[in-house]
Amino acid sequence: MTIRKTVRYIFLATAVIVVVIIAGGFIHSHAEENLPTSPIQSPDVWQARQQLVWEEFTALARAQVAEQERVQQAADAEEAADVALIQSGDQPAMLRESDREDQLIRSIIQGCDPAVAMQLPAVVELSWPLSGPMKVTSPYGERLHPIIGEEAFHRGVDLRARYGSPILAPADGIALYTATKTEYGNMLVVLHGEGIATVYGHLWKFAVHPYERVTKGQLLGYTGNTGFSTGPHLHFEVRQDGVATNPLEWLPPIETTGEGAVSQ
Repeated sequence: MTIRKTVRYIFLATAVIVVVIIAGGFIHSHAEENLPTSPIQSPDVWQARQQLVWEEFTALARAQVAEQERVQQAADAEEAADVALIQSGDQPAMLRESDREDQLIRSIIQGCDPAVAMQLPAVVELSWPLSGPMKVTSPYGERLHPIIGEEAFHRGVDLRARYGSPILAPADGIALYTATKTEYGNMLVVLHGEGIATVYGHLWKFAVHPYERVTKGQLLGYTGNTGFSTGPHLHFEVRQDGVATNPLEWLPPIETTGEGAVSQ
């Protein structure tokens, strides 16, 4: 009785194993039938697919360029509207234009090619951009704007000078930008080493061109009365990584005379 039961159990176990093997083979075979096939593509099909991908990429790039142009056109239209309002003495428009030009200067400095900026020597101290006696007519910081007529932050110092006085480079560097703007008038931006930049406003005319290397003491331009200006002078800024700082902290000490003129 015991032997018969043992044989029966062995037979049953063998039958189960056979069924499992058969079922497993069926499932594996069925799964292989459902696997996706990767037919070999002909060169024409491959080129057509590549062309489609390229066309999609080109369409996306064109859409991005079109959007950037739309944004720029809207910004230009807004600036043009503010310039028109400024002609009629609109103070809010003047403040918006002042902020707009500040952002422009930041973008010019930060947009300089790093490979170019790394070649510029470090700046320890700057020299005065004008030679001979001069007078600081408006210091750095909050002030009553002489044109806008409201409290506004002055990002530099104003140095009174005769019309057409030579402006000299305060350190070695590279001229980044020359243009005529609404507030700054004829404006020049020079980049020096370690993210230091100097900005010059209200010029009569320029003596350098964009991306021209300049050396300390080189002629940059001439003082004038362009932009938001009440008389011939030089608006002078010193910026660190695009942010305005107090120019007097970068310049050598000066002596004030009884008439308020300063000499080096």
